[in-house]
Amino acid sequence: MPRYTVHVRGEWLAVPCLNCRSTVGWLGKEAVRRYMKNKPDNGGFASVEEVKFYIRRCKGLGLLDLDDTVEDALEDNEFVEVVIEGDVVSPDFIPSQPEGVHLYSKYREPEQYISLDGNSLTTEDLVNLGKGLYKIKLTPEAEAKVKQSREVIERIVKEQTVVYGITTGFGKFARTVIPNSKLSELQVNLVRSHSAGVGKPLSPERSRMLLALRINVLAKGHSGISLETLQQVIEAFNVSCLPYIPEKGTVGASGDLAPLSHLALGLIGEGKMWSPKSGWADAKYVLEAHGLKPIILKPKEGLALINGTQMITSLGCEAVERASAVAKQADIIAALTLEVLKGTTRAFDTDIHSVRPHRGQAEVAFRFRSLLDSDHHPSEIAESHRFCDRVQDAYTLRCCPQV
Repeated sequence: MPRYTVHVRGEWLAVPCLNCRSTVGWLGKEAVRRYMKNKPDNGGFASVEEVKFYIRRCKGLGLLDLDDTVEDALEDNEFVEVVIEGDVVSPDFIPSQPEGVHLYSKYREPEQYISLDGNSLTTEDLVNLGKGLYKIKLTPEAEAKVKQSREVIERIVKEQTVVYGITTGFGKFARTVIPNSKLSELQVNLVRSHSAGVGKPLSPERSRMLLALRINVLAKGHSGISLETLQQVIEAFNVSCLPYIPEKGTVGASGDLAPLSHLALGLIGEGKMWSPKSGWADAKYVLEAHGLKPIILKPKEGLALINGTQMITSLGCEAVERASAVAKQADIIAALTLEVLKGTTRAFDTDIHSVRPHRGQAEVAFRFRSLLDSDHHPSEIAESHRFCDRVQDAYTLRCCPQV
């Protein structure tokens, strides 16, 4: 029996369809009926018949004909939105939280990949991954390391060796040995119990950064996660299935347990999840809509997913890139100021700045020389005052590299 996930005024409704020859209009009315049934005031409507609406696909924004059959117009478990006449919809809005959102997004699935090995990811790459410009794949070397580390975990479980977090409980239960039949349940309970963050969710960009950085750390092959599970995490990233990760609740450098637990919670099909295709919905439905299955945690994998500092690190990387961009913009502004005030480039000569080999100072001086008058890029303004009687520029101009 086909089922459709329908969004009506901030509510998500799972609507089964007993008759595949039912129309799209029927689906809309049934969704509105269920919406009214669950609202104390019937959602402000007297009856279903008085509600005028149209229906769009969440993916591609295609407008559906109300007279078409659901069998012909929709795929099983597709996400659609009922837009009630008079409601305001913004086509540029990417929702940051589940309450009262519409599903339209300009997101386009990337075609290029970045290969992760756990060691060579740059802050610039991470920010670009956050923007959704690239998909992720592992290098062959990373895959081999992940397999090797998983073999160690499998051997521990098989030999019933007592190892904290794998065959024992956590915290004060560290001396409690867990039977093999309960090891997977132990990991699921760990994720659930630590999903204790509060506040609004991270933006899609920051959620992608967090997820990408966690994948990069797991690619080192030190955590014991299986290659199968890691590939499932990568598949979720590549279609931007982003779990609900609250902004507050982490202890930062001591470990981002709460936000990473929310990340893992969505990946196992629990809690809420967002994607450009679905908007906010139950995680299991979002995964299903993208042809993905919830992760079934193996021994140690819950701990592998949540034990890290990737939230604070990803936000730090974002801050570094923003600061770098601001610094470059400041250099451009300073160069324009010097040009307008008819200054000279002599204060930025290579020989002067090699005397004090501060790397940042040399980089700024180099950028000034690149931006200002030179043999390759002559400036008419500089030429107009080349033989003036000024000795030097003001301190605030000539010492920009040092500052």
